[in-house]
Amino acid sequence: MLNIIIMARPKKYRKINCNPAVLYFKPRGIPMHMLDEVILEPDELEAIRLGDLLGLSQEESAEKMNISRATFGRIINSAHLKVADGILNGKALHISGELAEKLSKTLWVVCKSCGKKMKVKRDELSDECPECSVN
Repeated sequence: MLNIIIMARPKKYRKINCNPAVLYFKPRGIPMHMLDEVILEPDELEAIRLGDLLGLSQEESAEKMNISRATFGRIINSAHLKVADGILNGKALHISGELAEKLSKTLWVVCKSCGKKMKVKRDELSDECPECSVN
């Protein structure tokens, strides 16, 4: 008897330049533990950014991500389905993968004195505002 193993093609490197401010969106007033979650992969988020936010064509978006137009089409369709599922079915949207790991090392802070909102690395967090120098 022959064991046949079908190997999938390795995933092609995809350029992702997206840097979202948050990693979760959820319906208001419902605790996270009561919600189902939809996981949005970094390449899906980048496809939304390029195609929907920046309004690039599929060809232009695919070129920027270093993938084929057909692959971009599959990624953007998957992203649209996940976002629609999250919104229409009241699920939390979770941005996942390497992007989430990178972003978990940073956080948004607001200076109580000057109101400046800034993104800082967790290991560089200081009590002093770089704008107004107030503790």
